[in-house]
Amino acid sequence: IARAATQHDLARSAVEGTWFLQARHAEALRRATAGRPHRPVVLFFTASGSDHVQGAALATSPAVFDDLAAEIYADGFHHQISVDWYRTVELPVARAVEAAPDLLLPTAETQLCQDMTAATGTALMGAVWGSPLATLYEPFDGTEPPPGTSHAAPDPARPVWPIAPGPAFIFGCNSQTMDECLGRGIFGLPAHMKRAASSIRPGSTVFLFNVTDRLLFGTFEAVTAAEMNVEPTAFSKNPAATSSPFPVQVRVRVSLECPPLEDSDPALGQILRGRGGGGRIGPVTHAQAEAIASLLALQCGALDYMADYQKAKKEGRGVRPPPIAVPPKIPGQRGGRK
Repeated sequence: IARAATQHDLARSAVEGTWFLQARHAEALRRATAGRPHRPVVLFFTASGSDHVQGAALATSPAVFDDLAAEIYADGFHHQISVDWYRTVELPVARAVEAAPDLLLPTAETQLCQDMTAATGTALMGAVWGSPLATLYEPFDGTEPPPGTSHAAPDPARPVWPIAPGPAFIFGCNSQTMDECLGRGIFGLPAHMKRAASSIRPGSTVFLFNVTDRLLFGTFEAVTAAEMNVEPTAFSKNPAATSSPFPVQVRVRVSLECPPLEDSDPALGQILRGRGGGGRIGPVTHAQAEAIASLLALQCGALDYMADYQKAKKEGRGVRPPPIAVPPKIPGQRGGRK
């Protein structure tokens, strides 16, 4: 199992069919296939900070030293292999460990790659295969995946809005509760959705969908995990109420304020395909959340502002950071690259 620095590295790997290893693991791969060219070696992948297994791929070639990579990169990831991706998912590490108790995750000490036994790999593959398909990158500008593949990868020349690693969540409100959501800085869910909200943690990206006006607002950041009764009487119409109809609650802050997206927006519909009608509320994958946040940032000008700011900073020109957004709390990203 290998750890990538970002999901974008994994998305490019899925499209281009390659991955880079350091010398130690390139040699381990060579030994595993020596004299047995048809012995399959499966690689599982996770991304830094996501706490999720993102998929599995079959190594289809020996590791080959790449001179150009050695000239450009000083990180030691200079051995290229060809890979054929089986499945891309968003499997929580906790569930992966339940399925494969002997699973060890890659760390900096293991050079961001970790060997596993065939038995552990078989158990983990079962969990991956039993998880819903999830894209590693979701276009937000109407572009289609390259011919011959269902995978898509970001255009290095086209920025995306940065969000925290891991999945996100769309909360719901109506015209009567929206002011309370924003005024209290609390979003709520009915009790039966507690498990669905279990992946929310401080830093997670969240959105707010007004079911009355059919508008999606964002971008917000969770300040707390999903907890029961943060405000015990929140969203109660009765002043004498002692409980909330939406007791699963999360404190939030605004990370980017911009006009909402209309539910009828074709780009939003493409990102959330398969979740039409009343299915907007609930968890979304990291790729979907990144695409929604980028779409919001695009329509209010923040995405172009960010691109211009980054360009000016790279060129050494004195510029002020954008005053319109608070950057997400993204933990230090470290991992291999495609």
